[in-house]
Amino acid sequence: MKARNAVPLVIAALGFGLFAAIWAMRSPASAEPPPEVFDRVVVSAPVQLLLTGGDRFLAANIESIRAVATTSDNPEAAEANASFAIRARRVVAQLNPCHEDNYYQGNALLTWGGAVAEGNDLLKRATECRTWDEIPPFFYGFNQYFFLHDVEGARASLEIAAERATDNAAGFRKFAIMLAAGELKDDSAALDFLQQERTQTSDPKLQGMLDKRIARLQGLITLRAAQQRYEARFGQPLTNPRALIDSGELEAFPNDPLRIGYEFADGRFRLKELKIAGLERP
Repeated sequence: MKARNAVPLVIAALGFGLFAAIWAMRSPASAEPPPEVFDRVVVSAPVQLLLTGGDRFLAANIESIRAVATTSDNPEAAEANASFAIRARRVVAQLNPCHEDNYYQGNALLTWGGAVAEGNDLLKRATECRTWDEIPPFFYGFNQYFFLHDVEGARASLEIAAERATDNAAGFRKFAIMLAAGELKDDSAALDFLQQERTQTSDPKLQGMLDKRIARLQGLITLRAAQQRYEARFGQPLTNPRALIDSGELEAFPNDPLRIGYEFADGRFRLKELKIAGLERP
């Protein structure tokens, strides 16, 4: 009887010993968990629809407000901010692709913050949904030209904008002609574009976000201007960005306030796109 009573005790002791051995052999925990651990949750569109009693417009409004209101100003949280904003604005577009704030702010903050494909996706959805609005196809066309260097795609989008416009049809068509003729100074036009967006908003927080994008673009303009001076001075193409420092054309490379940076590819400086693990497009 005593031996039978000891069996559970032996089994428990063996189980504890096995657990202790596994615990001792485990991989040491990282002192700094990846940022994803601390990222904000974005509830899926069907669940948000359920929570608002089937009102997709209300659900889209709530998520759009949260996408702006809960963004951190900490530079160290840039990647987490971008991950959250991309996921939140995707959900808003699923709930209501016509949502004006979503496409407008998404273009300003995502596209010009390094998430070009994601920002353009919002604009494409808004262009298809807001059949009366010339602004989404205009933004979409501008992005196709400036970021993707797709002149024909940009002209097609600008033609859609012109067809919908009431007062600015000629301006959109002139823009498309300038693209075809290669007459548009893309850097200065892009800077004007962002500065106008910054002027049109009265939200201090949004203004601060746009200020960083403006500073980022000004850094790109500085790099491209230095490259032009270098090539005119030495009569040969720039092959190594470091030569701008060595030649004295630049004292230092400009800092990107968004901490995404710039890249030199195919003989030209450009804004580096943001890449976040788990959010790559197929």
